[in-house]
Amino acid sequence: MTRLREEDICYVGQRLENYDLQLFQRTGKGLAGIAAHALGKVPEDFAAVRQGISVGIVPIAYGQGIINGFSETLQDIIEFLGFFAFVTESPNISGLGEAISRGAKLIFLADDDKFVALNIASGKVSDNGEATGRGYAAALALMAGSVQGSKVLVIGAGPVGSGAALYLAQQGAQVVVHDPDFGKISQLRELIPGIHVAPKLDTALAECNLVLEATPAEDTIIQQYITGATRVAAPGIPLGLNPMCRELLAEHLVHDVLEIGVATMLFTALTE
Repeated sequence: MTRLREEDICYVGQRLENYDLQLFQRTGKGLAGIAAHALGKVPEDFAAVRQGISVGIVPIAYGQGIINGFSETLQDIIEFLGFFAFVTESPNISGLGEAISRGAKLIFLADDDKFVALNIASGKVSDNGEATGRGYAAALALMAGSVQGSKVLVIGAGPVGSGAALYLAQQGAQVVVHDPDFGKISQLRELIPGIHVAPKLDTALAECNLVLEATPAEDTIIQQYITGATRVAAPGIPLGLNPMCRELLAEHLVHDVLEIGVATMLFTALTE
């Protein structure tokens, strides 16, 4: 999991309304709409539970420590989606106990290796990697209108790429995956037997207009492979496109550092 920095997230809360509008312009749905669509639902399906759900966010100080503003940014995103959320005063296990004693029904917490949302009542665990992949795959499908029968390139076969690939396969896409780690490719093939493996990234980029970039690498997609038909969904940081590529893609790019992943985590944790 790529570790965020304070400067990566410090303006997320302030920009949520504008980002929501941008998503609607690019995909036809806002943040809640994309997250719900990733689960085959609509935002209204979650309206009934909003008033009864309190979300506790527990800072974790282990490992490399707390990222300044991270918990507060999660709170901003969750509250933007219409839920009550709070950050515990205490971190770690004390914070977990505090969240439960204050009536939290869902708990968000992250360390250096894992970022999860826990549904206390149902025991469901929503993983950020899987949820982010699924949320971004849904955004890509919405940008494209449909992925049924289309070749879709997933760059990266980690948790995010795997979550994306599974969703896309379920939507009837011809999923093409590139990752230099053959161990990850083998694991993904067990999960999705019908996927295609692209040994060479440049060949795959030349053949696929729909791309989900799920790596921590820079410049994975270069200018020569971007056409008017190209659509790219790219979660997290660093963004695998240089400024020229971003300009060429314009409204055919969906990218953020936390928003879609957190929204999809939230709705996933609430889904039976």
